[in-house]
Amino acid sequence: MLQTVPMTLTTCVLGSVIGSFVALVADRWPRGEDIIVAPSRCRTCGHRLGPANLVPVISYCLQRGRCVRCRAALPADLVLAELCGAGIAWLALARAPDLPGPHLAGMVALAIFGWGLLLLALLDARHLWLPDAITLPLALAGLAAAAILPEPTLAARLGGALLGYAALEGLRRAYRAWRGREGLGGGDPKLLAAIGAWLGAASLPGIVLVAALLGLGWAGLERLRGRPAGGAVPIPLGTALAISALLWLTFAPWAQSIIGNEFGLLR
Repeated sequence: MLQTVPMTLTTCVLGSVIGSFVALVADRWPRGEDIIVAPSRCRTCGHRLGPANLVPVISYCLQRGRCVRCRAALPADLVLAELCGAGIAWLALARAPDLPGPHLAGMVALAIFGWGLLLLALLDARHLWLPDAITLPLALAGLAAAAILPEPTLAARLGGALLGYAALEGLRRAYRAWRGREGLGGGDPKLLAAIGAWLGAASLPGIVLVAALLGLGWAGLERLRGRPAGGAVPIPLGTALAISALLWLTFAPWAQSIIGNEFGLLR
């Protein structure tokens, strides 16, 4: 079995490291900064962070979420990304024995999909940006994953990609024609196409519904904070879609066992 204690711990540690890297990419890439060579520094005082300051989750907790030099607050989404990275790795490991085909290959495929969604969620939440350089390869990877994950079928994946793109792109164009301005970003249809390519067409209605509810919840929280969302303050739909897809990936088997429907990827 894959889920031995050492394997689980190793997988979660690796996942947290990748989650930390995902957070770094989401922070530096939109700024045009190097994401490989440049050392990590405090954004406030410029202090270079050493290895002891870069241990995922542990360093953040020991430093109480503050820079060791200037005591400025560190971004909370850094530790959140590290925890999510570990959670995605654990989920992929936990699901591996239930997947058809090579278990290790299937585990890696699921983890890559999850980490890709995490990166897109952070980019959209911070910058309202869903780059083609991530969404399009993720969609192609979803179609290619049919070679090692027979469920959903390639036809279901292709249908999911086409339906996901057509639904949101049609909505985006209709809103623009009606209101004379953009209501959806151009990256949202491509993200839903990528999700459909991984999870199949049958998963899309539920994913979109949950994403809409998450968007409404976000708008409600913004209103409580005195910053009404909508109009001049857009809602990051891509973040909601990515979170919804991760929730679907996590709870689809449980939901299937309750209502007996076919949910595609996780049978």
